Amino acid sequence: MASATITDAADPTELVTRPTLLVAIGRQRVGKTTFLKSLAEITAQQGGRPEIWNTDSMNRSHTLSSLGPQVLEADSMSPTGQAAWLEGQIEKLVESRHDAILDIGGGWTAMHELIRSSPLVAALDELGISLVTIFMIGMENADIDYLQDLQEQHGFLPPRTAIVINEGLLPVGIDTPQAVSQILENEAVLNALDRGAAHGVFPAINGLKKIADRGQSFMDFAANKPVPGQPKSSVFDRLRVNRWLKRDVPLFLRDLGADYLPRMPKGLPDVVMENV
Repeated sequence: MASATITDAADPTELVTRPTLLVAIGRQRVGKTTFLKSLAEITAQQGGRPEIWNTDSMNRSHTLSSLGPQVLEADSMSPTGQAAWLEGQIEKLVESRHDAILDIGGGWTAMHELIRSSPLVAALDELGISLVTIFMIGMENADIDYLQDLQEQHGFLPPRTAIVINEGLLPVGIDTPQAVSQILENEAVLNALDRGAAHGVFPAINGLKKIADRGQSFMDFAANKPVPGQPKSSVFDRLRVNRWLKRDVPLFLRDLGADYLPRMPKGLPDVVMENV
């Protein structure tokens, strides 16, 4: 696993934390944005200050942009143009020392363009930036295509890689541990695990469409903040999201581990088991 610290060139005796660039990779509708959005909100709640980057030009309803004007978006819709934008943003991290959370969208993306055209992992390591790669997958074999293709075609499997199974994509009526065990037996997944990848199960969320339609953050929805032009939210929906934010997602984050997350100065969030 990559070291979490580097020596500051201005003062060789001082150790500073490497900024982390966290990206989720996977096909469309596997839950990347939901995962990244909840992670960004919880990281901020825990004292982190990650930059939020969005190159998902196809997603306009459920998007990281709902987190506010601080979200940085590429000024191009082409993979090559967005790749150039990403290179510039990555270079800026060397000065800002901020972490960054990146939503690349699905399909052939700017991230894939960087992987294809440059030794991305080596470049980030030279810059002193730690890459965390999250492969989001569900039960379908097609969900694993990105993981398999990037390993086989480009040898891409950074040291801090996690395979995250979206519980919301598992078939109704099948036991979650049973479904997860079937996924973990896939050859491409086994190969990644054998090479040191971690894995976890991201909890399903009930009522995601209602939140997306309101263009709200998860925490604002749970806190019952009104949205002009939208009807009042249901108390049951709010309580379900609140439980997801305070119990289910924190349990997942603790299972995944701090090495695969942005910096949280207050530590990982507490898991609230009562009254949620």
